[in-house]
Amino acid sequence: MITSPRFSKLLKSESALAAVQLCAGAIAIALIFWWLQFSTSAICCGDFDGYYHIKWSRLLWESLRNKNFPPQFTWLPFTTLDPKHYVDHHLLFHFFQVPFTWFGDLRMGAKVSATIFASAAVISCYWLLVRYRIRYLLIWLIALLACSAPFLYRLNMSKAPPFAIIYLIIAIHLLFSKKYWPLLPLSFIFALTYDMFVLLILGSFIWTAVIGWTEHRLEWRPIAWVLLGSTAGLVINPYFPTNLHLFYEHLKIKLTPSDFAT
Repeated sequence: MITSPRFSKLLKSESALAAVQLCAGAIAIALIFWWLQFSTSAICCGDFDGYYHIKWSRLLWESLRNKNFPPQFTWLPFTTLDPKHYVDHHLLFHFFQVPFTWFGDLRMGAKVSATIFASAAVISCYWLLVRYRIRYLLIWLIALLACSAPFLYRLNMSKAPPFAIIYLIIAIHLLFSKKYWPLLPLSFIFALTYDMFVLLILGSFIWTAVIGWTEHRLEWRPIAWVLLGSTAGLVINPYFPTNLHLFYEHLKIKLTPSDFAT
């Protein structure tokens, strides 16, 4: 191992440069999402779900304070989320939103939370580039922020998708680091936060396939940990087993060709 003073100085300078790049990128990302979110007085961006999410987060908080968890859902009687079959399939996301319900104005709380969560999602992508010393960081940062208008407004909607990105970035780092067992708690948390945890399952299979192709061995641990954690997130759930039926309904909508725009 090289331990010369010159090498140590080089490592420190590279670390300092990486820290500066990360901070500068994070500030730019946060400012852009703040500007986008507060360019309108409404919860961005042309979608009403954000109002439901912040109000339900407030009701969750009140139910915990009153020791009556989970609260009863009494709305949407003609949908799959009617009072009898209601499932909070964004349960942890709503808990993450709870501190923002302490604002006097729930709308403002949703806007602030959306800005922070969206910024964190893109910053996590940028951190991955900095962490693995990807060249042309500025170009990649511009690409992240200018690649797609729907991407930007989807992240700004005060909904759960930013957490899917954050969890997937953490998973990618764990896979690259060959640290497989933390995928268990990560997939558990993912399944309780958002039903797109299936992307992590898909990612674990892709990783195993690539390892098998390049190293000619079966790396089964990522698949095992992710499946175990995801299953636990579905079962250790206050809405089990009704949540399994809703998950099936969502899969059917996404995978079945129809007039529904996926």
